Amino acid sequence: MTTKLSYTREELLAEHAYARRQSRGDVVFHGGLDAHGRYLSPRSLHRSDAIEAWTRSLAAAGLPTEAMRFERRADEFFPSVAQAKLLLRCGAHGAMTRILTLIGITEGFGNDGLRALPPVDFQAHFVESIEGTALAHVHGGLLEAHGADEAGRDGEAGHDAMWYAIRDAALENPTITPDMFENIPIAPPPGYSGPATPSPDAMSAGDLVQRLFPEIDGLVEIELSVFAQILFIELIAYGTFAWARAVLADPACSKAPQLAPWLVDCIQQDENLHVGYLQCALAEARARTLRTSTGGTVPGERVIDAICQKIIRLQSGGRRNRNLSYRMRQIREELAEHPDGARILAEFECLGPVPDASPTAAGTAPAAPAD
Repeated sequence: MTTKLSYTREELLAEHAYARRQSRGDVVFHGGLDAHGRYLSPRSLHRSDAIEAWTRSLAAAGLPTEAMRFERRADEFFPSVAQAKLLLRCGAHGAMTRILTLIGITEGFGNDGLRALPPVDFQAHFVESIEGTALAHVHGGLLEAHGADEAGRDGEAGHDAMWYAIRDAALENPTITPDMFENIPIAPPPGYSGPATPSPDAMSAGDLVQRLFPEIDGLVEIELSVFAQILFIELIAYGTFAWARAVLADPACSKAPQLAPWLVDCIQQDENLHVGYLQCALAEARARTLRTSTGGTVPGERVIDAICQKIIRLQSGGRRNRNLSYRMRQIREELAEHPDGARILAEFECLGPVPDASPTAAGTAPAAPAD
């Protein structure tokens, strides 16, 4: 049987016939459940099979199916699971409230950010055919589905509202203050009209301005860089999922020990689709040859590897350290107001690494947490 490799926009956006929808209060979440109670991701009737088919096609040709890999840090998320549980058991909900709010805010950038990408005729810039590839479908439904997954559409809530539901259920509707929308580590995209404001060194389109390959079309390089930047964020998010699941499944820390981790699992299942098509599209570009503006060529492997290395480098080191320092400073400030704050802080510091929370380490205009 011939494997289907070409899909229409309508096919990539098609929904399953759900047996039941999920909701909390009057908020209806995207996706739904099958007759056996298993979660089905939104717009995945054909999208999952398409991504699997494109990935298998690369593998069958003896080509790598992933373009980005990096070593995960042992201390990838701060506060650690043990530290976060301590804070919650002691009634210090501020850090968790901020983190879950931040995740929801950045998820909500999805539709605006992806809609801002202009269509690119990638085929015109590659020597080899891209027919029947993920790369050929990014502007034919994949980016549109991705954005809708993150921020919802047509009256259905996406990942942003799902994270807010997790926060409100697990922490019993905590108080959300205006400062939680300040110094966001990912800059709001063009078209965003919400209250979030970026930190001075927030991850943004400005990271992509410095060209690595001026000999190729500028828009092609920028879009490939955007795909790599989004992929990096998606891969880092797996650490966030594991952390949130472990913390919020504990009845001693969470008022929704079943609902919260279930919704985290649903979100991660959706994000697997995003990681799958982005890895595949970048790997397809890596396996091909790009045309230059002067009639020459440059190997895709050279271009994609350099772009991925640049993205990984930009999001490590000082920027990450400032994010974590700011988070620790917020924790110290909250515990300073807690009647048993000194004891809690001492125990907190014994449970894992603690970043420097001084104003110098956090920066004069500190960045909010990036995880």
